[in-house]
Amino acid sequence: MVISTKAQREGDASSDTPVTQWLDAPTEDSVKTVVTYMLEHPSQSISSTHIVATAKAFKQLADMCRDPDVRTRLADGALAAASSLLLERVVAELGPGTEQSNGHAEHVFLLVQVLRCICNQSADTDAARAQLLEHGGTAALARALNIDDVWRQPVPVAQAAFGAVLNVSLDHKLCTQALVDACAIEPHISALRVHGLGNGAHSVWPLVCSSLDNLCEDAEAAATHFEQHAGLASNMLQALAEITAQLANIASVSGEVAEQFVQIKEQQDADVTAALRGAQRTLLWNLCEVLEKSSVVRLQLCEPVYMHQMFDILAYYVATGGPDEPTQPEPSVAQPPSRPLPQGNRNADATAQMIVGVSGEDAALSMFDDSGLQQRLFAQLAQSESALAAAAALCLGNLARTDAHCTQLAETHPDVVQAAIAWFESGEVRVRHAASGLLKNLCVPAPAKARMVELGLPAVAARNVDTAVVPVQANAIGILRHLANGCAEPTVQALLAQEPGKSKDQGQDQGQCALARLLTAVRSTDIDGIRCEGTRLVAAVAKAVYLKRACDAQDLEARGLDLVAPLVRLVVLDGQRHPLLQQESLVALTVLVAASSDNAPYAHAVVRCLVPETAAVGTVSEPTEDEPIEGDTIEANDADDETAEADDAETTAPDSFTNVLKRLLTQSGPVWPQSTMQAKSLITQLTTQLNVQSSPFDPAGLDILRTEILPLTN
Repeated sequence: MVISTKAQREGDASSDTPVTQWLDAPTEDSVKTVVTYMLEHPSQSISSTHIVATAKAFKQLADMCRDPDVRTRLADGALAAASSLLLERVVAELGPGTEQSNGHAEHVFLLVQVLRCICNQSADTDAARAQLLEHGGTAALARALNIDDVWRQPVPVAQAAFGAVLNVSLDHKLCTQALVDACAIEPHISALRVHGLGNGAHSVWPLVCSSLDNLCEDAEAAATHFEQHAGLASNMLQALAEITAQLANIASVSGEVAEQFVQIKEQQDADVTAALRGAQRTLLWNLCEVLEKSSVVRLQLCEPVYMHQMFDILAYYVATGGPDEPTQPEPSVAQPPSRPLPQGNRNADATAQMIVGVSGEDAALSMFDDSGLQQRLFAQLAQSESALAAAAALCLGNLARTDAHCTQLAETHPDVVQAAIAWFESGEVRVRHAASGLLKNLCVPAPAKARMVELGLPAVAARNVDTAVVPVQANAIGILRHLANGCAEPTVQALLAQEPGKSKDQGQDQGQCALARLLTAVRSTDIDGIRCEGTRLVAAVAKAVYLKRACDAQDLEARGLDLVAPLVRLVVLDGQRHPLLQQESLVALTVLVAASSDNAPYAHAVVRCLVPETAAVGTVSEPTEDEPIEGDTIEANDADDETAEADDAETTAPDSFTNVLKRLLTQSGPVWPQSTMQAKSLITQLTTQLNVQSSPFDPAGLDILRTEILPLTN
């Protein structure tokens, strides 16, 4: 005896069911009866006998849910539960890897209508979305995106599928996260591939893009998902590169063929082009957000092939974004050294930022040795397009962060260095910033310094010490400070050289030397990074002239420059936050005092600064992320000391030079022992100068030195 299964018994049942009865006279009042039947008899509902009726019922339900009032009344959970259950069943029948059966077309028909019903019932209805989530509808929806029939028949299957995902995820964080967790992002990216443009698929791309924007709206959550699925970022970049290449093709054809043919082709391809551009924009900005949030994802793209793709994309945006402006607005604050300056083309900016972010990872350093990428960067740096040259300089600067790479670049590719110097001197703001950052890196290793001097870098950097473009100014000062430590003579000569003419940035008279203009900039700036780095350069010049004999001291003394005031200011303002800078300034002050003479009354200037009114330096503001301290890294064990003061106020009243010296001599509070020793050396040199100088010292300062300072040295 053969015993039939439950499914067989249900399949053999009469075709007269609550579903077919309701289809004869569909009303909102009897929806619950139909839905309850589907929940209680899912196998019978999708059997070969009843599947078409079930699909027609969902079509009717989807049409009814287009009315906002109706879908609000139907959001009691039963319809969402039935939709979720039958979607799961039909996806299992049609899912990837399944073979087409005799009832395949009917299952696709049901799939489309269930998806339409989910799409409409979840439109602006959070209750329905929550019910779909509760009954597993979001997971089934994510799996539905992978069905082969989605792209065999993009209209209407893909349209219904991505429309449902769009509505379910819109402004509902839990549903969005559930879809992301169910790997719904992957099929969105696969959908936006050029090879999927057939069969009218481009008409669905706007839905796909909007849906993908929803899924990636929470950049942190999206980044976490990308981290867990290593190939996702590269797939997204590949899709973006393919679309960009296709758009570049269209632009190329339009530029080459006859005008009449172009007009015909534009009419035919207008929709496809619009779809491509929309997809390009969606992929670019979502990928950019993810890369900005996650270093793990950036590491996944640390390969030359991906860097080439990013530069291809950048080249397209630069070529189609309109002509470069002759000048760019000057930034009001210092920019982080790793971030490219804005260029007025948002898409190009985003692409450049991706290049900088990926190339800035330590794992990317190995790409420096890739000959293909090297040649591309060199070629772009040598061409006349400033946006591409800026990106190449930023990328090359990131990749050449080791002493070996910097030395290799300086020694074996002087033409590349010369191109960077040319951009530094006469390029636009963004490329000057990028090129000067690259050159600053190249000035760090000792073997490369001499070559940089040979190529004329000190003179170019000296002309930019007071530029109005703060990031370029910071790089110029950093270049000179690095060169002063190893190539002191040509660096000091560049700073003391007379250069008549006008500065292109400020219109200042450059009859005065670069060192004088640097002192003016240091004195007038309210940016911590410029003041500190500029003063460190002043200290380096003082030590180079009087300790290393980099030039005749009379050449410096003849300028009558006040080297003491900025050094005192740095000791007072930044000593607690940056002990290394304080110590450097104390060393330089000691050197200057020891070198005092009638022509160089440095000791007299230091004594005058002991009087509080004379040494007033204004208020000090806490540094911000936009005002980095360039140069050597502060030792880690001083981090707590540097942030201990002024936590609750934006500004604090500055201490006096006298009080700072007294605190150093008595080791009161967080004080470096090295700074204490250096302060004692400074006082010892001052005491010596009291006995040898013929000109009188400031009486008030002298009294403070003798009554308040000298007793503490014992």
